[in-house]
Amino acid sequence: MRRLIIVTVLAACVLLAMRKMAERAGPVMRQRCSEMCDGMLANMPESFPPNRMMADLESIKEQTARILEELKEPPGVDEPQE
Repeated sequence: MRRLIIVTVLAACVLLAMRKMAERAGPVMRQRCSEMCDGMLANMPESFPPNRMMADLESIKEQTARILEELKEPPGVDEPQE
């Protein structure tokens, strides 16, 4: 019974220590993985599907911004007057 308690307490301590290490290393690992992915995508040809998809998303963002700017402008002379 005593061994079970000792093993349980030690296992809990190890799990808590591992959790703390994971919390500290998480942001660093996420940043490193992101940098690695960016580097791999930069080395791929422009016809690579993810690169093509990103280019399409950028063009959609530009078109959306342009449309929103045109919608914000006051009515022009081209509109019929009543």
